[in-house]
Amino acid sequence: MAPLLEYERQLVLELLDADGLVVCARGLGADRLLYHFLRLHCHPACLVLVLNTQPAEEEYFINQLKIEGVEHLPRRVTNEITSNSRYEVYTQGGVIFATSRILVVDFLTDRIPSDLITAHRIIESCQEAFILRLFRQKNKRGFIKAFTDNAVAFDTGFCHVERVMRNLFVGKLYLWPRFHVAVNSFLEQHKPEVVEIHVSMTPAMLAIQTAILDILNACLKELKCHNPSLEVEDLSLENAIGKPFDKTIRHYLDPLWHQLGAKTKSLVQDLKILRTLLQYLSQYDCITFLNLLESLRATEKAFGQNSGWLFLDSSTSMFVNARARVYHLPDAKMNKKGKMSEKMEIKEEQGISVTVDNNTEYSLIHDRACNLLSGHCESSINIGLECVSFRP
Repeated sequence: MAPLLEYERQLVLELLDADGLVVCARGLGADRLLYHFLRLHCHPACLVLVLNTQPAEEEYFINQLKIEGVEHLPRRVTNEITSNSRYEVYTQGGVIFATSRILVVDFLTDRIPSDLITAHRIIESCQEAFILRLFRQKNKRGFIKAFTDNAVAFDTGFCHVERVMRNLFVGKLYLWPRFHVAVNSFLEQHKPEVVEIHVSMTPAMLAIQTAILDILNACLKELKCHNPSLEVEDLSLENAIGKPFDKTIRHYLDPLWHQLGAKTKSLVQDLKILRTLLQYLSQYDCITFLNLLESLRATEKAFGQNSGWLFLDSSTSMFVNARARVYHLPDAKMNKKGKMSEKMEIKEEQGISVTVDNNTEYSLIHDRACNLLSGHCESSINIGLECVSFRP
């Protein structure tokens, strides 16, 4: 594992002086701090108990310590180990990963040498709090260190932090947000290089986008005709594209929803579907987007309750261009508006060949990005990453 950064070393030094609860922002390396403390105490002379760790985390820490050449590696205490064998494991010292249920039984039966142990990484629950109470009653000198990068969890409830610290038997709170002086000064010296790439849409995607906007505009006009009391300014095409549009519609229609007709309710549902299609056009690949359109048209319930936009010329253009992104239609004759009739579409179906439209998102992935991702994953978690490079 990479050496500690400047602010991480400062936090470790502060935590060595006194017990406490460390609350840091996500991404600032709470796992690195825990790993550093585990490495310091991987020695038979001391006994350190680590609670609330997942098997994957335990395996990760053990592998990292093995790579660093640590001789006395951490061990796991599970229900597969008998009670007599657990006492021998405890007396051998070092770092031990154990579950709360086993520790409660071993504390009550005095199988654990309480005068030798310390505790790391505790959570607020009945079993962990009970274990710490038993530990503190029998050992007044052992240290307790708690780590978390989930600061949002302390927002709920009244005096949540105070209750957690009381259950942990710690008297100091270490708050390390991203705007901490030490963290901010270090990050300012190593600013990330941001590369902003704008992806242009293909002609078929632009045609689909135009068709969806036309259908949206038609549905909005229909909604205004059936509900003259609605504000005209809010029901514009520009506002329909924005995210707060759903809240605006609910704000006006929720108080009168039980009085609205079936046509108005169907239009509101269609507006939601069309906004979703407009969003998925740039997020999904051409095959997934076509399947979404085909399922929408094939669904009898949606087709029967449709307000009529499926029968518009813009709807036909949307389906034709969506299929053209996936299939190649040889010698397909278009009408003057660039649309193909349903009969022509069925007639040409026998000569269709697959020619998937290049998704511009994948064309941006090149060798340099793949190498960076592969190197990062191999250095952090030592996981092999197979990168596939797509070129336009």
